Amino acid sequence: EMLWEEPDDLYWVGITKTLDEKFLIVEASSKETSECWFLDLTEPNSKLQCVATRRLKVEYDVEHRLGQWFIRTNLGGTPNMRLMVSPAKANSQDEWTDVVVAGGEKCFSGDKDRALSSVAAFQSHLVAQGREGGIPRVWFLLPSESSPEEMKDMTMLEFDEATHDVGVSSNYEFKTDSILVAYDSLITPLSHYEISLADPSQRTTIKVKNVPGYEKELYDCERITVTARDGETQIPVSLVYRKDVMKTYAESGKTLPTHLYGYGSYGSCIEDDFRSTRLALLNRGMVYVIAHIRGGGENGRHWYEEPSGAKYMCKKNTFNDFCDVASWLCHDKKLATPEQLSCEGRSAGGLLIGASINQRPELFKVAVLGVPFVDVVATMTDATIPLTATEWEEWGNPNEEKFHQYMVEYCPMLNIRDGAVYPSCLITGGLHDPRVQFWEPAKYAAKLRHHMGAESGKVCLKMDMAAGHFSASDRYKYLRELAFDYAFLLDQMGIADS
Repeated sequence: EMLWEEPDDLYWVGITKTLDEKFLIVEASSKETSECWFLDLTEPNSKLQCVATRRLKVEYDVEHRLGQWFIRTNLGGTPNMRLMVSPAKANSQDEWTDVVVAGGEKCFSGDKDRALSSVAAFQSHLVAQGREGGIPRVWFLLPSESSPEEMKDMTMLEFDEATHDVGVSSNYEFKTDSILVAYDSLITPLSHYEISLADPSQRTTIKVKNVPGYEKELYDCERITVTARDGETQIPVSLVYRKDVMKTYAESGKTLPTHLYGYGSYGSCIEDDFRSTRLALLNRGMVYVIAHIRGGGENGRHWYEEPSGAKYMCKKNTFNDFCDVASWLCHDKKLATPEQLSCEGRSAGGLLIGASINQRPELFKVAVLGVPFVDVVATMTDATIPLTATEWEEWGNPNEEKFHQYMVEYCPMLNIRDGAVYPSCLITGGLHDPRVQFWEPAKYAAKLRHHMGAESGKVCLKMDMAAGHFSASDRYKYLRELAFDYAFLLDQMGIADS
């Protein structure tokens, strides 16, 4: 028996079960609109019913607790998601009410200051994940027994490091007094803590990832902001480095080789998490920099959505922000020179790198473009390619003139500068990639070689004949692939022997 079908190609469909195991939730969602249906698992003859019928550009998802839907939604066009509550019944949209903490203040109002990314409902508490101040956060909410929309208390988990990554780990018990939380930072390996819901100060370390040979005290990190070219927007930037390397820079002013990473699409966040593989660069005296540019979600949904984010007709903000950070590193901070600055991005991050080296080729010595989405106009025009139709709510539909013209203005394939001096480029692809078809990086490499100036760096195209979009699934092959990328980077930067 088929319970339900979604005929619209713009929508994805997913199935989950509420933590209390009372309801099956079917969610149909595009990038801008969603709709949830529920099946009562306690009633053998129950039928799928709709929580709230879809409304254009209204997103929502639901959790269940003690007869109430707890709803995460942008209803009303709020910049970020609100937390609302209603009775757990069909067609409940007219009864949605904001969840408030004692005193009447909304827990998550949807404003720009606090972003809500998920809610988990336990028997005694709600646990919310989101962002505040550009940093991932976790909150414990204690519901009132008398009023479902009121919380007695709302507590944010605190950690010693100013910049970090934290999130709720796998928790499968509805009736529990504690939950598992994962934490790491740019210099702290992944740790898991069991934290009491009633008293968040009570924490038990369950596991700390062992990184052989790693000495944390040798490294440091920081989070700063860089002013964008509009003179107002503050771009968060994270740096990680060896302390002795940065001390030498501070004392002598001698510039350092620097690697700049970015993504900036789909509202995805590049977190300040720990990667032992970065040590291969840090221990050679490099500074690793992450630019949390618009198009991502680091500062909430408004960092991604129109009119001030980097979606649709403001996508160029992504590339402008990245170039502004690169320029700041070289010309304001004077941490590096263009001869010492490399950059990297994958997939939509490859689009970022392609557009950035078209805009400011003189800023970079080396560029790494992993499975890069560089033929934007051609791909988005062809709806027979898998996933194209769903992407129209990210980039726009180029079959409409205004979107077509805007894409033409930033598409890396169409804006290679004839005779310009480009950095050395490593361009990778996978033969079985369903997201960025293999011909995109191949076509881009050929066109770049044809048009770039004679003084440009090398262009290396590496096509994996057995891989898809996410490279090798085997961890040892993944490390070999990453070693190749780093070998190219270090060689072209002239520090392979350092």
